[in-house]
Amino acid sequence: MKLSQTLLLLTFSAATLQAQTPQSEIPKKQRAPAVTEGAAVSQQVVQSNSLVKVNATSQPYSLHLPWQKESPSGRRGLGVVLAGNRVLVTAQMVADATYIELELPTTGQKIPAKVLAVDYEANLALLESAPSDKQKAFFSGLKPMAVDVGTRIEDKVDILQTGRVGELIKSELKIGKVLTRRYNVEGSGFLVYEANNIVRSEANSFTLPVVKGGKLVGLLLSYDSKNQVTTILPAPIIEHFLKDVADGSYEGFPSLGMELQSTLDEQFREFLGLKPDAPGVLISMVMKGGSAEKAGMKKGDILVAINGFTIDSRGDYKDPQFGALSSSHLVRGRAYVGDKVEIKVIREGKEVTLTGELTRRKPDDYLVLPYLFDKGPRYVLMGGLLFQELSRPYLDAFGEEQRGGAILRLTRIASHPDKYEEEGRKKLVFLSLVLPTPSAQGYDKLGGQVVNKVNGKAIKDLNDLAEAFKSAKDTVHVIELNDFPHILYLDTFNAERDNMRLLGGAYRIGSLKRLE
Repeated sequence: MKLSQTLLLLTFSAATLQAQTPQSEIPKKQRAPAVTEGAAVSQQVVQSNSLVKVNATSQPYSLHLPWQKESPSGRRGLGVVLAGNRVLVTAQMVADATYIELELPTTGQKIPAKVLAVDYEANLALLESAPSDKQKAFFSGLKPMAVDVGTRIEDKVDILQTGRVGELIKSELKIGKVLTRRYNVEGSGFLVYEANNIVRSEANSFTLPVVKGGKLVGLLLSYDSKNQVTTILPAPIIEHFLKDVADGSYEGFPSLGMELQSTLDEQFREFLGLKPDAPGVLISMVMKGGSAEKAGMKKGDILVAINGFTIDSRGDYKDPQFGALSSSHLVRGRAYVGDKVEIKVIREGKEVTLTGELTRRKPDDYLVLPYLFDKGPRYVLMGGLLFQELSRPYLDAFGEEQRGGAILRLTRIASHPDKYEEEGRKKLVFLSLVLPTPSAQGYDKLGGQVVNKVNGKAIKDLNDLAEAFKSAKDTVHVIELNDFPHILYLDTFNAERDNMRLLGGAYRIGSLKRLE
């Protein structure tokens, strides 16, 4: 799968800024406050001295041929200098990076950098360079930028870019909405600002800062040039990330681990026993091992409050800064891993108060990996049969048009993994590809089948599969699948012979497995 299929590449139209009405033609009450030329230039200098160009080379692994890597590609962005000579960018900027460097916009001076902390769910990364005289000289003329979390709807902000010779370029926007939305990882909703206006195009970029009054209020997530809608990763999420990084042990953003169903329909409310004006939203799913389950929440409960904030029939609460907002922000934006949470629910007509501790499920805790960056997919190759662990990126690589047959079946499993989790599986191992070898003759049209057992041993992850292949019954490997043809047989001697032929052959296979 190419990187562009998993990452939200920020693209801009070639539209230019609309001509502005001269100040002299605007009524006095509507004119902008007078700003001296010296003050404007001074603020621009301050903002310019807080920005550095970030150049990265990325090379992700192939998801369908996991022993190979895709062709390398380059990315360019604009990072924000923070205290301690650290630079903030989006996680998209550094995903699968093999080399990262910082560059001064004006002089072109460069130094190598590395990732200090990254959160792909929140789409944020913090960079640093090794202490040295060169590093000291590089940052000597730069000034850290402060983060401003006070932005509200109707505030005006600027998207910053730099031109070819380092000149500062601004595109002014006005915040029109504040809501929650997925960034670039499925299943993770976060706070976003939405703004409207034309954004001037200088170059494609994975990171552009958004400022107000010389302070950072967000990073650009996307720009829809057709509708002139800009989505911004906001300062409250950035501040949460930086505070978490500060103690040296990054925990990430917590979640409750549940799904909500609105109670707007009158008949549905009557069925649930909710009065017309009563708050509350139905809990339609509770994730195994999540904060909600550990606190005692159950499917069918009606959620009415989190930490004292009332939850309405849409699943929203009234935020003191932004107004109506999804209740997910009470956990993902206003709390940290380890914080106590109080949840009020209606269960069988009675109000019940639940308490617990907020946790975060790491990617490896999921049956189906939600994302996969900076490392290759795990796999085992035996006699031409390729086995992998199911992941969202693997499914996304096919696109919506190609999700038929076995891929559609795997997609449905990924959306409803409860059955397989109850079986005690850690990962979902499946047959992903059949290479043309003598051992696999007749199996060439197979693919997408979930593996249940190998040589009589239950398969909970790829480690189990690798061990099971070491214990063949007689001279045949017996592979039991979830779907037709249900059982495959591999001659052990021929399979090992084919393994040797595959190594270093036409498929450029360097290893028969990756389990780390």
